[in-house]
Amino acid sequence: MSKHESAGIRNLALIGGPGTGKTSLSEALLALLGTIPRPGSVKDRTTLSDHTAEEQERQHSIGLGVLHGDVKGLHLNLLDAPGYPDFSGEAAAALVACETAVMCVKAGQGVTFSGRRTWDLAGRNGKARCVVVTHMDAAEIDLTAHSEELSEALGVRCVPVVLADGAGATFAGTRLVPLGPGADGELEAAHDTLVEAAVEVDDEAMTAFLEDTFEADEAHVGELLTRAIVEGSLVPVLAVSCLDGKGVDTLLEFIRRSLPSPLQGPWFRNQDDEPLDPTADGSGAFVFKTVIDPFVGKLCLLRVLRGELSHGQDMILARTGKHEKLHHFEAIQGKDHKATDSAVAGDIVAVTKLENLQTGDTLCDAAHPFEARPMILPGTPVARAIEPVDHGDEVKLSEALRRAHAEDPTFVYERSQATGELVAHGVTLLHLETVLRRIKERHKIEVKVDLPRVPLQETCTSPTEGHHRHKKQTGGRGQFAEVFLRIEPAARGTGLDFENATVGGSIPKNFIPAIEKGVHEAMARGIIAGYPVVDVKVSVYDGKYHDVDSDEASFKKAGARAFQDAFLKARPVLLEPVQDLEVAVPSRFMGNITSDLTGRRGHITGMDALGDTQIVKARVPQREILTYPTALHSMTSGEGTFHSEFHDYEIMPANIQQEVMAGFKLDHDD
Repeated sequence: MSKHESAGIRNLALIGGPGTGKTSLSEALLALLGTIPRPGSVKDRTTLSDHTAEEQERQHSIGLGVLHGDVKGLHLNLLDAPGYPDFSGEAAAALVACETAVMCVKAGQGVTFSGRRTWDLAGRNGKARCVVVTHMDAAEIDLTAHSEELSEALGVRCVPVVLADGAGATFAGTRLVPLGPGADGELEAAHDTLVEAAVEVDDEAMTAFLEDTFEADEAHVGELLTRAIVEGSLVPVLAVSCLDGKGVDTLLEFIRRSLPSPLQGPWFRNQDDEPLDPTADGSGAFVFKTVIDPFVGKLCLLRVLRGELSHGQDMILARTGKHEKLHHFEAIQGKDHKATDSAVAGDIVAVTKLENLQTGDTLCDAAHPFEARPMILPGTPVARAIEPVDHGDEVKLSEALRRAHAEDPTFVYERSQATGELVAHGVTLLHLETVLRRIKERHKIEVKVDLPRVPLQETCTSPTEGHHRHKKQTGGRGQFAEVFLRIEPAARGTGLDFENATVGGSIPKNFIPAIEKGVHEAMARGIIAGYPVVDVKVSVYDGKYHDVDSDEASFKKAGARAFQDAFLKARPVLLEPVQDLEVAVPSRFMGNITSDLTGRRGHITGMDALGDTQIVKARVPQREILTYPTALHSMTSGEGTFHSEFHDYEIMPANIQQEVMAGFKLDHDD
């Protein structure tokens, strides 16, 4: 990589829905920069960013493409993010590393639902945002009118910064709206509109504009425009035809002229939400993505936040406080890596041979410590239970899962404390399937996938008593213990409230802990369906013992059986976890969504509207949500999203309880 300055760097994340031309735009820009001799084609499987066999087979991006090019003091880093929501974690990584999110919108089609979600994520990350209307050669549109539609759809002021020469079959390219005075005709009108939008970012400039005393010189307007883009009060709109490169030269000139460099912001922030000035003393970087390369090993992609990083430099890993030495810098160009010696603030580079680093880490020098704010990642509402087909692969699978999470933090896994299952979580079902298929191919592990068990609970609903007499004589010393106890419902979340209410020494005190242990074990095993019993008060009030034959084991058995006897008479019920569910869908799907949720025993708790997006809030049993990802995808053609959070446990309907208990009895009898 050639040496360059921070002021000349532009970091762009290319976002937008599937098929909007992000990868084609990156190819057109790199060809214009001279990085590649001609643009590659998604259809012909010759693009730099979609270089894996799976991406070429699907003909769309799955992973984040990292690309760069240089021309005349401009160093352009392009982060080509997948458009499908299944791989939104890759888009989240891109949005961390860039200053500007460039959303591609296909001419004549408007903003896709998945594109809008990524756009909103860019806003939550505080990024500057820009819109590029692609496929201008395929649709007859008026760019000014289309910008007004974009303003309404995106909820921000979208202003054309180019004039399109024709549209559809007559599209011949674009002209950049000048910042200074002196233009004629359409360009003059566009200039006046752009200045009016730009001055709103500065009170003094706005006052001068309203009083007709504003000096619209090129440098001043340019500074105001970039500031307005950084602060989000203005979104520039441009237009291109990627296949023939028309309008791409104007886009590149606008990138150079008006989009922010790393020195202009928006800046990273620390854990206290304070901006991290890239010109401050010291040096530091943020790990925004990890790649496990089969030939190179672990690659950590860094966005340099301040100062300059050089080969052999000693840094502090903020998460652990330990020293890490930097070496083996790599500049990434799709699947290709090229060694480089240093990186300045704003650069995007990879480092190797740093096994302790993980996505989301901050590196800084010891004299100027700081830690960047965590990444904003999409939720992982889809869960599946997994286990290796060959139990001898358990250790191997554990390592494969660790590596998969390192590459993709939106893939998470855990050992469920409630059910003991190994559960994998992902953004969508396709996302999970993709990661697990990759594990199979890379590590040669066959994995069984199933719906996870719902962690039900058992409890009682009325007070009652129980009794058990344990007596066993086998020729030598016998076994004897008799226990009388009462049980009653306890407050939710209590677990076991155990009380020794015996009087007169009917049971010696040294045997009481054994009874409590027996009750604990019975509760853990479950009584009616094999699920743990919760929220019960147990009072041992009487019993008998034998001076010779009584021991702790006998009282533990008697306590467990007495509890079981009481529990079966105390109107036992099953409790099921209930989730607070929030579903986001285009408004045209609202009827299907609410009807489906009602059919899943859901209770609608609220609705909100955000443009054409409808937010449905409901309370739904977790049992009914397990198959929801597939149903939602089917109902909305993949456009709907949801997330859920645990609310509470509630009593399961009697007919479903009977079904669960019958299944338990059948398994138990077998």
